[in-house]
This record gives sequence, C-alpha cells and structure tokens, in this order.
Amino acid sequence: MFQISLRLTTLGSCSSSSSSIVFPLGKIFDRFLGKRLQSSLPASNYDYILDRSESNRLRNEIFDDEKKRQSQLIPRVEKIQVNVTNVKPYEDATLIMNKHLSTPYHCAQHFSQLITERSIIAAIDGKHLWDMHRPLTNDCNLQFRHFKDEDPTEVNRAFWRSCSFLLGMIVQRAFKSDIPVYLHSWPKPSIKSGCFIYDVQLPTLHDWKPDKEEIRSLTGMFWKLNASTKGHFERLDVKPSVAKEIFKDNKFKSQQVDDIEKEIGSEGKISLYRLSDHIDFSVGPMIPDPSHIGRVSVACVHKLDSDIENLYRFQGVATPSKLPIHFYPYRILLDRASKPRTNMIPQSRN
Repeated sequence: MFQISLRLTTLGSCSSSSSSIVFPLGKIFDRFLGKRLQSSLPASNYDYILDRSESNRLRNEIFDDEKKRQSQLIPRVEKIQVNVTNVKPYEDATLIMNKHLSTPYHCAQHFSQLITERSIIAAIDGKHLWDMHRPLTNDCNLQFRHFKDEDPTEVNRAFWRSCSFLLGMIVQRAFKSDIPVYLHSWPKPSIKSGCFIYDVQLPTLHDWKPDKEEIRSLTGMFWKLNASTKGHFERLDVKPSVAKEIFKDNKFKSQQVDDIEKEIGSEGKISLYRLSDHIDFSVGPMIPDPSHIGRVSVACVHKLDSDIENLYRFQGVATPSKLPIHFYPYRILLDRASKPRTNMIPQSRN
C-alpha cells in the first residue's frame, strides 16, 4: 500500500496481524533517540512523557466529567424521525431513532456495510454538516456525504481538517521531554494549498531545520497512529469556561478560547474533539476515524516569520483510503506539499 520504505523497529515492532503496513526503518531511530525526536507510540500502549501525560490525564478527566454531566441532563429516551434521502443505490427511508443517542453512523447501519463504510459526514436538513458519530438532536432530513459525491468539497475539507488534528497529535508526542511543545493552531482547510498544516511553537529550538530522516520519522509515527488507533472522533460542545480549564496549560489555546468567547458569549458553545486521549477544538465536522486516511506523509517543517518566538509550520499530505493512488502521482502531490506555505501566519496578540 505504502511505497516509502520506513521501518519503526525501535518504536515497538509492528506485526502483520496488527497492520498490513510494513515500515522498513531501524537504524534511523537508533540515531534519532539521541537527537530531538523520540517514539511515543509503542505497539500496545502509548508511552507518554510524564509531564505531558499528566496534562493529558487532566484534560481527559475534565472532558469525561463534562460528557457525563451532559448525558445526565437527558431525562429519558425520546424517539425522533430521520428521513434519509439520496442513499443510492437504495431507496429513501424513514427511520425512528433515539434522540441524543443515535448518530448518522447508526442510521447508515440500517442500509448496508457499503453505506456505513463510505460515509464521511452527514448533511442535516440540507444545511448543517454533521459528524457521523455525533448524536442527532431532533427530527431531521439526512443525507450521507462521501468522496465520490458530485461535489465532494465539504467532504474534502473534513478530511483535511482531520489530518491537521492528527498532525498536531503527532507533533505533541514526537519530542523528548526536555523540549517544550505548544500547539498553536491550523489554518482553515484549503484544498488548493495542496497540504494540511499545524503551526507549533518549539520555544527552545531556535533554528531547527529537520533533515530527511527526521521528516521520515514523523511520517512513520503518523502511519503507526493510523494503524493502532481503533476509536473514532468524539465531539463535545462545551461552554468557554470548560474549554479554558481544559487548555489552561497552553497560552495560545487559552487566548483563542477567550477570543471565541467574545464572539459567542459565556453561554455559547465551543466544539471539542477527542481521538484516543488527544483533545483539540475545531468547528468540525471530522472524518469518522483514521481508517479513512490512506497514504499520508509529513512533507516539510519550516520556521515562520512571526513575532511568536520559534513558531514552526508542519505540513503534510494525505489521500483517502477509499481512493487508491499510484506512487507516481502521489509523489507529485508530496513534492507540491513540500513547498513551504507562508500564508496566514499567526502573530502575537500584543
């Protein structure tokens, strides 16, 4: 499937039973462990750095507590009517589902495995885009969206957005404990840019220029994450006060929550997403889970001309698993994504 030869043997062996991907890389990581990057994705469990582990633990505790609190506000199970249309090759259907519990994914299961596996997002009442695993809240008309739609623009944006989320997840775990990592943000998905992006502050790395081996290792971690992550994206809409508590150890995220609160008010809602134990916020929607990502590469890392000290832009490229692509055209996409993008550079608020 993947033509780039890379073996993450020192990351924890990857057997054929857990993934069909073979990562031919060994000696590279023997050199890397003494440099900046380290593996945080062994074959069975994540081996987190202690301080980041504590931060993740606290974030997830808050997320779980809020999720539990919201679920307790649902007094009883109510039924809703979901009219599913344009489900080719099947006929339209009306489904009776559970309010606040049933999701578009559950609706898709009433049709076939084909519909379930190919659907990326849903459209509610022709105007609201919805995550496949996000519970439905009212009677509605529902359509499934996938990569082979006549107009897959919103599906592609969800794919690019999800890849940026995962790129931040990778970068957060890639560096050794003596190197601080502060996720900043990613620009709004732009298909024409040819790459997905995450901007990250590495305050102790003043002029880092990663070599090819370091880029390959980040790519290898991406592959490993996709192969080992079995869960789906969880969405939780919370008040700004909850988001502030979750991101209190990240000054950039905290500032962004403050900015959002000024627009929506203290009673408004901010959408959080969680995959495994990584939490970030986004308007969404996201793809259902990482299995929809096929070929993927970290293309380049470069320092941005920003008044935020040591802000680096990580760029990547990916293609959907349902749309196989030959190595040669993928190489063209990778070469294009490797060109540094210098648009929408974040600046400090001062």
